Amino acid sequence: MGSSKALLDLNGLTFLQTILDKIERLELLSCVTVGHGADKVLANHDLSDVITARNSEMSAGPIGSIRASIKALEEYDIEALVVWPVDFPHVEEGTVAKLLREKDQKSRSGIIVPDYQGRGGHPAIFDSALFQELLAAPNDVGARAVVRKDPNRVKRVPVNDPAVVDCINTPQAYQALLSRVSSS
Repeated sequence: MGSSKALLDLNGLTFLQTILDKIERLELLSCVTVGHGADKVLANHDLSDVITARNSEMSAGPIGSIRASIKALEEYDIEALVVWPVDFPHVEEGTVAKLLREKDQKSRSGIIVPDYQGRGGHPAIFDSALFQELLAAPNDVGARAVVRKDPNRVKRVPVNDPAVVDCINTPQAYQALLSRVSSS
C-alpha cells in the first residue's frame, strides 16, 4: 500500500478508528495490534481504553499480529477472539453482530467465518480453545492452518455484506472503495 492502512481515511475517520467505533458499539473488549508504522498509528489514535500490542514478528505475516493479540489478552477471561484485519474497515456492524450471535448460540464450532456468495471472509471469530493452535500455527500458512485442520469446527455464516471479502490492500482497491462510498 505504501503507507499504514490503519491511517487511511474512510468518511473522515481512519480505517482503525472506523473499526474501533464499531467494536465499541458492539460492546466488545478492544485489542489493537500494531506493526508497520506503529508509532504513527499510536500517535494518531486515542487508545487509552484499548489494549494494545506490538507485532514483533512482522516477517511472520498476519499470524504474528494474532499471536501478539492472544498474548496481550492472556490476563483477560475471554471466550473468543474476533480477528478483524484493518484492511476490512467497511464490514457492516450488523454483519459482525450476526457472527457474534452465532457464537453466542454456543455453536459447537470453534471458528465462525462470514460467507459471502460461497467465499469465506473477515472478520473471523476463534474460540479461546484454539488459541494454542493459533500460537503454534506455521508462519507460511498462518490462521488458515487452524481453520483447515478440522472443517467440522468451522461454521460458515451466510452474510449479505460483500465487504467481508473485499480486502483493501492496494491503492486501486482503496480508490475503488472511496468511489463506492462517495456514490452511496
